[in-house]
Amino acid sequence: MKKNLSLALGLVLLALITAWVAFSPARVITEVQLNGDLERLKPAEIEALVSPYVGQSFWRIDLERLHADILHLDWVYKVKVKRRWPNKLILEITEQKPVARWSEDGLLNQEGDIFYPYDIDSFQRMVVLDGSAIQSRALLQKLQVFQDAFSRLDWTIDSMMAQPDGVWRIHFLSGATLLLDNEDWQGKLDRFIRAYPKTQQDLRKFAHVFDLRYSNGFVIKQKTPQSRPASE
Repeated sequence: MKKNLSLALGLVLLALITAWVAFSPARVITEVQLNGDLERLKPAEIEALVSPYVGQSFWRIDLERLHADILHLDWVYKVKVKRRWPNKLILEITEQKPVARWSEDGLLNQEGDIFYPYDIDSFQRMVVLDGSAIQSRALLQKLQVFQDAFSRLDWTIDSMMAQPDGVWRIHFLSGATLLLDNEDWQGKLDRFIRAYPKTQQDLRKFAHVFDLRYSNGFVIKQKTPQSRPASE
């Protein structure tokens, strides 16, 4: 019996020692693994944030704080931070994927979320959306609807604004502007798409603004003589 008791005590002691070694505060982070296809994020930015955590206790490292710090970087969309026994810190980073510009200094990702990177000069050719920030997702969805419709006329949207009065102001690469309100917007848009090809050539040639905010038709505002090319 004494032999069995000694064996049991020995096993308990071994388990305690193993647990102490495993969960000892002395065990520290010595390795960082970065996962993700990164194009915009600079390694130096990530290194600057992570380096203070190297050497910290494996169990006491503040993962939530590190997560928040990385998430504040310009081009980070999502991040996962986790530990891997015995000494590794793993970062899984997903970058923002811009699909449009927002107002003067922002970008929209594929979800319609606004973010503000330090430099957006390389995205100047993207379509520009503008309006209330809470409308960003709906505006991105509406952009796709409108662009699909205007592609039937071979028109490409350059910018689109949701005005406070409920009017969409749509500007095209051709230089023309179109105004459309919320009331029966689909019917008004379909009517315009059908009617425009039948409009007189001279009206189309000098058209400056297409105003669709009418229940029974649309108005074409023409360029002033001063704004027309001299050859025309």
